[in-house]
Amino acid sequence: MFLESTVIAIGLVVSYFLKGINFLSFSIGDSGAVYPDFLLIFVIFFSIRKGDFTGIWIGFFAGLLEDSTLITYSDGAHEFTSIIGIHALVYCLAGYTIGRLNRLLDRDSIASVLVLVFGATFLVRIAIWLLMGMVDKFTAAYPLLGPSVYTALISPIWFWILTTLYRMDSTNR
Repeated sequence: MFLESTVIAIGLVVSYFLKGINFLSFSIGDSGAVYPDFLLIFVIFFSIRKGDFTGIWIGFFAGLLEDSTLITYSDGAHEFTSIIGIHALVYCLAGYTIGRLNRLLDRDSIASVLVLVFGATFLVRIAIWLLMGMVDKFTAAYPLLGPSVYTALISPIWFWILTTLYRMDSTNR
């Protein structure tokens, strides 16, 4: 149990740092940076393979890692204001929902993985945009469709790598 948790934690950290690599991101006009969301793919992968409980916990810690990069400077208060918990909440909900649906999904089909990752990424980005807008302010430069498509296109490769590393095939549930 401890070894499995440690290996999953290392995978989370690697996914977090892969998201920060600049050569995988690009910009389309004024819509902001488009990058693949490796943390969300990691949450989706383990939610499909291990179920809702694992999806909740991995989603929570992946969301905290994502939230740790969102320390912003508030000009009005002249202090750093941290918005912690928005990604953790949304990733937990995504992990739980996908984990509950894992028996209905075809894990070995590339088409179903593409559709699932695209839909989950799009809904997660909308939820984060809405929650961040309610807490701080809405921004029109928050890309929704670009990162969803890019994440979906990268996901079969990342799923194959994770399946190989974690030695999980469709029989492991």
